[in-house]
Amino acid sequence: MASVSAGQSFEKAISKDLIFRLTSARLGPDGKLNGWEMSIVSAQSDTDYIYPVNPPLRFNGSQTFGASYGETASASLANPHEVRFLRHREDYDKIKPLLDGALWPYSAPHPDSAQDEYVTALGKTITGRLVVTVTSYHLEAGADSLRDMKFRADFSAPADFEFLAELNPKESSDDACSSRQ
Repeated sequence: MASVSAGQSFEKAISKDLIFRLTSARLGPDGKLNGWEMSIVSAQSDTDYIYPVNPPLRFNGSQTFGASYGETASASLANPHEVRFLRHREDYDKIKPLLDGALWPYSAPHPDSAQDEYVTALGKTITGRLVVTVTSYHLEAGADSLRDMKFRADFSAPADFEFLAELNPKESSDDACSSRQ
């Protein structure tokens, strides 16, 4: 369990190279509402390892906590946010050009098959899984702006992924992290 307050960010290393992050964000149509955006980044860069493997690629609110994409803050927090994440830089380097091709096929080497190439690679990519459940929150009086929230983040990954020992990782029979075929 952890908590975060408006204007504050949260981060926690999950492996020797990956950091789970909630970044304070100004949300809503006018950018006046408090919330957070979730990412898993490499310790060496701010490259997001969640976005590339969680379609839809545009207008996907799975990484946002708060009022956005036509949802109220309460609706955004009502259900767990379940996402996949890349485990290694090499995985990111493989999928990124295909992601770009799917988003902008006119710049892809094979424009007519760019989307299919991305979807095929996505189905073969082994990922970790993150489920963030908001356990409680408070809104600003009279606004759809978050004042604070408490949450639990549950991570799972294939056995070859090394979580930090301080996280007390446990073996699981969860096969939800295998490739999506």
